[in-house]
Amino acid sequence: MDDSRRPTVRREEFPQLDLRVVRLEDRAFISRARNVGLARVQSEFVYVVDDDNRCDPTTLPHPLAGLAGDRTVGALMPSVLYHRRPDLVWVYSTPFRRDRWGFELVGRNLPRDPSWENRWLPTDALPNAAVFRRDALAAVGGYDERMPVSSTADLCQRLKGAGWGVWADSFALTRHDVEPPGAAAFWAEHSVDPARQYYDKHDWFVFQRRVHAGEPAFAARALVHAAPFLLTSLVAFLLRGDAKTSALTLAMGRGVIGGLRTAAGEAGKVAYNPSG
Repeated sequence: MDDSRRPTVRREEFPQLDLRVVRLEDRAFISRARNVGLARVQSEFVYVVDDDNRCDPTTLPHPLAGLAGDRTVGALMPSVLYHRRPDLVWVYSTPFRRDRWGFELVGRNLPRDPSWENRWLPTDALPNAAVFRRDALAAVGGYDERMPVSSTADLCQRLKGAGWGVWADSFALTRHDVEPPGAAAFWAEHSVDPARQYYDKHDWFVFQRRVHAGEPAFAARALVHAAPFLLTSLVAFLLRGDAKTSALTLAMGRGVIGGLRTAAGEAGKVAYNPSG
């Protein structure tokens, strides 16, 4: 999928691949772009990957074998290293924290640890990349476009709720080509686009409303739990030379308000199977 003004992928660059590039006229954001691409796939398995990730020889063989060998598994996520610092872990897996207001980022920004590798690890989101059974994706309706940017955790929960197994496969590794620790506000490289900033915050509140469906005082509790990463985002806007602080701060504020409004429409709905 490519909605960029200048083509970033050309079939002629990869003559050995049966490559089809789908170009959209308007900006689609991540969830819709993935669904448009998935509608054109007919294979039993499909690898969904962000454009800032790189495969290595371990990325696909083990997840594909795992899916082929166990039809109860709907998705396997390769663990992730920093491409520019492959000795450092971006994340091995992302299970919920105990309070379910965020995720445990297993191994984040630490040296590779053999004790976490060559295992299937619990996960509640599927960041960066994942290998799916296509019929599992179809059964749950693919990515939820009401969450245009951050929908992988929602998809993971819906797959689990439908009875599919979902795991992080640390036999497999992919490499995230982003700024590694040490660069100024490296954690916010993807946060300098106001449109994406809006949906990033919006989608967090919608997702958390679904996670905490039926719980009282959601808006107040969500704002308390959101405060640390909202503050961290603001600090990043101030530190990064490529960030337009005023526009990004406004987009973040609008995203919070918009997310809370959308989340209010989710009240009373139980979106996820609690056992998922």
